[in-house]
Amino acid sequence: MNTSADPMELIYSLIGFPAETEWLEFKENNADCIQIGRDISALSNAAAYHGREYAYKIWGVEDGTRKLVGTTFNHNTAKGKGNQLLPIWLKTKLSQNARYEFIETDSGGKHFSILRIAAPSSQPVYFDKHAYIREGTSSTEIIPGSALEAELWKRLQNSDYELRIAGENYQLTEIPELLDVSSFIQLMDLPKPTSLEAMATVMTEQSLLKKQDNGRYSITNLGALLVARDLREFMHLGKHAIRVIVYEGNGNLNIRSNQTFGRGYALSLSEALEHIALSTAAGEINQGAFRKQTFAFPMAAVRELLSNAVIHQDLSASDSGPLVQIYGNRIVFSNPGTSLIPAERVLNAPPKTRNGRLAGILRQMHLCEEAGTGWDRVVKACEDAHALAPRITSDEDVGTIATLFAGSSIFDRMTRQERMDAVYWHACLMYAQGESLTNKSLRERFGLPDDRRSTLAASRLISSCCANGLIKVLDESASLKNRSYIPEWA
Repeated sequence: MNTSADPMELIYSLIGFPAETEWLEFKENNADCIQIGRDISALSNAAAYHGREYAYKIWGVEDGTRKLVGTTFNHNTAKGKGNQLLPIWLKTKLSQNARYEFIETDSGGKHFSILRIAAPSSQPVYFDKHAYIREGTSSTEIIPGSALEAELWKRLQNSDYELRIAGENYQLTEIPELLDVSSFIQLMDLPKPTSLEAMATVMTEQSLLKKQDNGRYSITNLGALLVARDLREFMHLGKHAIRVIVYEGNGNLNIRSNQTFGRGYALSLSEALEHIALSTAAGEINQGAFRKQTFAFPMAAVRELLSNAVIHQDLSASDSGPLVQIYGNRIVFSNPGTSLIPAERVLNAPPKTRNGRLAGILRQMHLCEEAGTGWDRVVKACEDAHALAPRITSDEDVGTIATLFAGSSIFDRMTRQERMDAVYWHACLMYAQGESLTNKSLRERFGLPDDRRSTLAASRLISSCCANGLIKVLDESASLKNRSYIPEWA
């Protein structure tokens, strides 16, 4: 966070408002600790209710005239109950989600004190086990069970992580040093701004920046995650950089390379994909007069799963981010957060994502596909390559894990589980395309010849998958030869 801003900039900006608001209060010398505690709860909750990042209580400004009169109040010497210092006493009375800071400053021989209070997320801020909110210019207790309480909870639950602040108090000249603005403009195919102010307008309209109450700018989580030159500049986002680990062999004892792609996703997705391609290159083949690079895994599937790990991660998990682990026989893509869709339904269920703004902009940049088609493309790419079926698991402790397997799906060498996985996803893919699985389509999926032996093998596998509740007959009245199949849930 950039902390170099002059506190008086904020005061001069706030006294320009025509009157006190639900998120702004002026005082001269009131040091009542009970009232300060109630005001922190009330102003914080009011900020969340009205969609503000912060609320403020300022000592040293005459309420009616907005005259800068100075104050004798100083939080460093003010006392709470029991003669405790005010900051210590407040911590014992306010709920743990209360985030606030006192800023003391002097100007023109007068002292001023600013209490800046962050809006909460998830739940209200309580003082002495009671929640307060500002109504007009007064702090009032929120009545449990009231419509006001219900609406506050609703707004808190819908708070948007992508629009929260990653860094603040930046001058316009500092923004291009932290964000690759030129790449954003180019990738979005937007007109090139002719000035810093025009740049700020574009970035604010796209929710990458927010203009602060003191006239400076904040960078949102969305802005940093998309085009940060270095995510480590934003402390709680550094762990969300894409990380790719390449192992020797099929175990994780020997690491061949461990690389972190620390730029924002609009910049690092392509870099990480290129690194994965180089790490999984299998050789070259001749195609007429040209030579074509081959890979151990279907690259269309790799691209989709890398994008999915970024887009569907739980960004509130600050200790981990998208991780790609490359082994000799598989690639494992993992991200924090459980899947919002049951793992077995990711191919056909209506799409859901935690990070709609991030996904939307990456789609505009053509860095990922339309919502809801990613897993279709993964399965289709594996089928086209006659590769083993992909696998996906989701768990609260480890997040969401998707695995691609190397090698062709040679039917006679596949395990029973590998064959059944392939049948299930083939049925899902056909259903998504408005078709159904047949003996013939399954043989084509495995690359089996059109002979009696292969037909019988496919029939036995279909029967086994029906018995295990993976697929079912579409039309029971059809003859055995003409039967087709759909997923069990369809």
